Amino acid sequence: MKPILRKVDTGYNYSFSIREDIYPYLYNRWHYHPEMELTLIRKGSGTRLVGDSMEPFADGDLILLGPNLPHMWRSDAQYFQGTPGLHIEAIAIHFKPDFWGNGFLQLPELKRVRELLEKSAQGIRITGRTRQEISTLMEVILKAGDVKRISLLLNMLELIAQSKSCTLLSHIGFTRSYNPENTDNISAIYNYTLDHFQQKIGIRDVAALVNISPHSFCRYFKSRTLKTYWQFLLEVRIGHACKLLIENKLSISQICYTCGFNNLSNFNRQFRMLTGMTPTQYLKTYMAGLIPSE
Repeated sequence: MKPILRKVDTGYNYSFSIREDIYPYLYNRWHYHPEMELTLIRKGSGTRLVGDSMEPFADGDLILLGPNLPHMWRSDAQYFQGTPGLHIEAIAIHFKPDFWGNGFLQLPELKRVRELLEKSAQGIRITGRTRQEISTLMEVILKAGDVKRISLLLNMLELIAQSKSCTLLSHIGFTRSYNPENTDNISAIYNYTLDHFQQKIGIRDVAALVNISPHSFCRYFKSRTLKTYWQFLLEVRIGHACKLLIENKLSISQICYTCGFNNLSNFNRQFRMLTGMTPTQYLKTYMAGLIPSE
C-alpha cells in the first residue's frame, strides 16, 4: 500500500480550496498531495503524524504542511465507537505554492513568506497568539469570496512567517529522502500500532500484517521512517502517557500499565529518556503552565 495521493477539489472558479470538515472521526490514512495545507482542528483529539513526527493533537491544533509531505490525523479510539455527540471539526485550506502565478513569490516584499513555504516541507506547528489570530482568520475565510480569499490567505502566511511561535515537525533528513511514489505499507503499520499499542506487540505480528519477514521488516521500517519500529512504538506510548498525565484522571502507576508498559521503573526510565523529565516532573511542569496545552 502506498501513501494515498489525495486529490483536492478547488471548487468552481477558485484557485485554491477552503473546506470545513465535520465528521465522526478524522481521515486515518497516510496520504499526501501536491498542494500545501493549512489545517485547524477546531474540535477533536487524537494522534498526528507528519513525516517522521508523531504527536498527540487536541482542540486548536494548527499545522502548515508543504507539498507531498505524507501526513495523517487519527482520532482517538472513542471516536470510532459511535459515541453520541462526539465528533471532529476542522478547517483545511489547500493551495499550490505557485497558484499566485509565476514570479509572484519572488517579489522582495514576500521574502519571509517565500522562506516560510520552503520550511513547510518539514511541516510547521503554530501555537500561542499566532494560533489564535490565524484561527480567527480561518473562520473568516470560510465565508470570503473573490479577492478577499487571496488577501486573507496571504495575510495568514505573513503572520506565520513573522511568528516566533512555530515549531518544525519532521526532520529534514526524512523530507529529503522520502519518496511518496514508493509502494508502502506504512499506513497499515501505523494504524495497527495506534490500535494495539496498549497491548504487547511483537515484530512478528506487525511484519505478518504487511507480509514481510521479521528480519526484513526492521530494515524496511527504518528505511521508510528513519527510526526503528521500537522507537516509533515508544513514541506512541509516551505520547499517550503525556496526554493522560495532562488529563490528570489516573495515577502514574495506572498510566504506566494503560500505555502498554510492564513495570513502573521501565516506564519512568523510558519517559525520561524521551521527554527529559520524569512523569511527575512533567505533570508539575504542565500544571505550572510551562508546557503549552495548545
